[in-house]
Amino acid sequence: MITTIIFDMNGVITDDEDCHELATKKAFDQVGVSITPEMYRKFCLGRPDAVAFKELIAEFRINNGNAEDLISEKTLFYLELIKDNLKIYPGVVELIHRLHQKYTLALTTSSTFDEMETVMDKLQIGRLFKTRVSARDVKHGKPDPEPYLLTAEKLGVDCEDCLVIEDSENGVRSAKSAGMKCIAITNTEKPHNLQLADRIIDRYSEVTEAFVQSLGQS
Repeated sequence: MITTIIFDMNGVITDDEDCHELATKKAFDQVGVSITPEMYRKFCLGRPDAVAFKELIAEFRINNGNAEDLISEKTLFYLELIKDNLKIYPGVVELIHRLHQKYTLALTTSSTFDEMETVMDKLQIGRLFKTRVSARDVKHGKPDPEPYLLTAEKLGVDCEDCLVIEDSENGVRSAKSAGMKCIAITNTEKPHNLQLADRIIDRYSEVTEAFVQSLGQS
């Protein structure tokens, strides 16, 4: 029985992957590395910056910058980009308010703590999530199951009673590896990259009470 619904943030709530990509590009431009869209998808999409940036530094043998400094720079660029232009997906805030009436909600994101808190403050929905897990809380980010296992632990719930809403292949892998049900929405990935999810949806209006209950019984 589904008692808990866990939201990813970027690509699920916020339509800001372009901002993350541009901020990452700006940060790496400063150390002489040009991040292409293909590189961003391979290393960064659905993964925490701490892991992705270390891999990029190793891949391109960067010796004039470290991951911590690059993450700080990227975060500053990102926060500047969304300051007056934070986009969200149609229907998602309404869905969060609706689900909050019947389920325990949590947020599990690969974003930095500062990025997460800024978005929550801007959208004024932080209070709706009983717990929030960001990149700073885990050693192993998505696709490792640790972020979702930690979320369940913080809530004191069984993983089998949790339903995750994700948008990326790495996020779906993380949720399923944690033993949770997972809905994948096609906001940022093609359906063929999301086949591990229990259901694939195109719009949030599909997430009805009957839909959630059917997942709990499958």
